[in-house]
Amino acid sequence: MNAEVRNKMIKVESCGMTDVGRKRKGNEDSYFLDENLHIYVVADGMGGHQAGEVASKLVVDTIKDLINRYTDGDTETIWAIPKASKYSAWLVSGILEANKQVFRLSKSRKEFEGMGSTVSAVLVTTGTLIAANVGDSPIYLIRNNEISLLSVPHTAMAEYAAFAPAGAKPLSDKYRHVITRAIGSKETVEPDFRETTAQPGDIVVICSDGLSDKVTPEEIMKITGSNPPSKAGGMLVDLANERGGEDNITLIILKITGDSGTIQTPDKSVNKAEIKQEIHEPVAVEYDTDEFSGKALIKYTTPDGLFLETGEIFSIGQKLTLIFSDKNGENSIQANAIVVNRKPRAIELKYENLTAELKSKIELFIGQKR
Repeated sequence: MNAEVRNKMIKVESCGMTDVGRKRKGNEDSYFLDENLHIYVVADGMGGHQAGEVASKLVVDTIKDLINRYTDGDTETIWAIPKASKYSAWLVSGILEANKQVFRLSKSRKEFEGMGSTVSAVLVTTGTLIAANVGDSPIYLIRNNEISLLSVPHTAMAEYAAFAPAGAKPLSDKYRHVITRAIGSKETVEPDFRETTAQPGDIVVICSDGLSDKVTPEEIMKITGSNPPSKAGGMLVDLANERGGEDNITLIILKITGDSGTIQTPDKSVNKAEIKQEIHEPVAVEYDTDEFSGKALIKYTTPDGLFLETGEIFSIGQKLTLIFSDKNGENSIQANAIVVNRKPRAIELKYENLTAELKSKIELFIGQKR
């Protein structure tokens, strides 16, 4: 078997478990982990007559089978994923194939009509942690006593909160679990994925909302930070059940162990997008898409692009034409960019086919070069 992913330099201690909870008769959650391949998957199914259980199991089985095939050298089923590294393409391809399988099954039998599932998955390689998701099952990263969300919640409430105008009235709590993307609900789906550096001491928690609805991120960080994964998992399940246990509870905890000699320290260039330069004076840039045009303030720049403050709704992978003008508005230049990340009222753009000369002119126009 190909050992590219099974890198001995990576040490991961992990634990996975699922619990039916206190209110439900069946368990529609599924999970899978492989400590040799360092692949970890949680799926939360939906649909009556056990269709949710079937959907979530099909999701994890499909991803498991494909990752094993990829490591064996069978790469014929890898999808072309724009802007994805080799291993990100593996993980996203597994999710896309799972969507295809669930959708096909939902159309084949009456009892499976309307079936679907969320999926949240993590693949750890040397120096890199890849997270991908569809739906609202969260992926948390705990690092340096801080907890952050690696996944993108595909819910009506989260997407409205991210892009609503300042001061807009928030949606009611009933929209918190209205999922805007799910595995199997449509013939195609767009997973969100991201890569970050993997560091010794990192803890990753993947879970269904049966846990995240009952236990706060801060509580998850405290429990997983002070206990080994197997013990922490049991404590979190017990806590969710003590607080009602209305839903199935599933989680995977993985802790990256070892010192800097055990896990390869990535070159700083791997993380260039995190190096940012603040814009001290507000600078606006115009933009055009296929659907609309507008103007937004540049929040800060990165070596490969910039962040824009905007309340408009953009999707990952959406392309824009940017128009930069000098202070007098007498001269302007254009550059192409693509949306690579979304944050509340902001988007991260990466330039496409930007020459050194054009980049220098942009820096001059926005006051970074004098």
